[in-house]
Amino acid sequence: MAKTVIPVILCGGSGTRLWPASRDKHPKQFLNLMGDFSLLQNTMRRALRIAGVKADQLVTVTLGALSKSVHSQIVEMENGGVHHILSEPSARDTAAAVAFAAAYVSKVFGGDTIMWILPADNHIGDENALAEAFRDAFQAADKGHLVTFGIRPTRPETGYGYIRLGQGMEGGAIYKAEKFVEKPNLETARSYLADGKYLWNSGMFLFRTDVVLGQYEQHAAEILSAVRDAMKFSNDHREPCSERYSAIGKQPFDKAIMEKSDLVAVVPCNPQWSDIGSWESLWELRQKDEHGNVVDGRTACHEATNCLIQASDKLVACAGVDNLVIIETADSILIANKSNGDAMKAMVNRLKAVGAREVIEPPAQLQPWSMTKTLDHPGYNVREIIVQPGERLALNMHAHKSKFWTVIEGQALIEFSGEQKTVSQQQTAFIPAGIDYTLVNKGEKDLKIVEVCHDEQGNTIQFTPKRVAA
Repeated sequence: MAKTVIPVILCGGSGTRLWPASRDKHPKQFLNLMGDFSLLQNTMRRALRIAGVKADQLVTVTLGALSKSVHSQIVEMENGGVHHILSEPSARDTAAAVAFAAAYVSKVFGGDTIMWILPADNHIGDENALAEAFRDAFQAADKGHLVTFGIRPTRPETGYGYIRLGQGMEGGAIYKAEKFVEKPNLETARSYLADGKYLWNSGMFLFRTDVVLGQYEQHAAEILSAVRDAMKFSNDHREPCSERYSAIGKQPFDKAIMEKSDLVAVVPCNPQWSDIGSWESLWELRQKDEHGNVVDGRTACHEATNCLIQASDKLVACAGVDNLVIIETADSILIANKSNGDAMKAMVNRLKAVGAREVIEPPAQLQPWSMTKTLDHPGYNVREIIVQPGERLALNMHAHKSKFWTVIEGQALIEFSGEQKTVSQQQTAFIPAGIDYTLVNKGEKDLKIVEVCHDEQGNTIQFTPKRVAA
């Protein structure tokens, strides 16, 4: 492949369909749902392998509020993958996100590159099948087509959009797209499945950068112009002007470009794709025990069948139940009918309406500071503190409380009494009683500290850090 391929991962979304594991500020692409890596990390690894490119050719588009989490996840895999993280000041839907990526790629890598647009939260069970489809799609994209990856449906799904196949193109593996259709009702979805010419719309696209920019000029010039304007009025093209970017109209990429363009082609494929849009879809993908249960963590089941059970900190025991999803996190427990996604969605919306922080903020162990495996003894407390890259925490000490720290991973910068002290891995620090201090993580990975706190009067110890500007 002579042309440079630039994988572009779209990493936005509010992340509440898999609550309580996913939250607005910790959506599902950051979760390890299918193994040792998160969906975002798996998408990154898959894109680099199939496209045959290096990590420094990866572009990620995310929301500014999620950029630190994206950075942390990517740097765990490849340091070079963090050079091109584009931060949207506000969510303006995928038409703006793809225009932002295309304008950036054209400026940094050149207009003759091939962009591969990938959602961050998809699961692919057969990467070889996707690689084969990518090779076919590349040939069409190189000739000037906007190629979308259509998934051969396996059931009458009402939660996905569809693409109807048109006339076959040269080579037989690529087809023209006859039309895009919205999410259907069940009866219509069944007719699509029987017809055989309807494919699920995966949200994956492949096209030349100059071609897609030309299609924006033709079909959505106001979006592209506004994106370029927001980039121009910023000191860093990766972080456009917030005021100007927020004025961009919200529109999906499909509606803004793909449904209007006469250059659209479709590559049918069956890579065992799923967007893992519900707990039930995750249960369908995961390996089950002899009773149809999918379990993680400390669980005990008696006469429990077809359940999805995830335990985080506590023992979760189930008896005489069927078809439930039970999710336990540090701050929430969900018990629901596994098949009733509408009820779960309505419940999360009600929690949002009353401002419940449990649907917004990550669970406690995923905060910039976290307290796990806490051991309490009169006057003493032992805990693990995790500080994310770039985080700066201000802590106020009491007159009779002192702390002893051991750095497990990373490097800590401690500021107290007008001095600075750097503490590296396997080194220790003593914080005397009666001193206010600041803890900073200036590294690129999470800082992990084991803390022993001593209260000379034997009182219960509270950990109340305050975030301050980095």
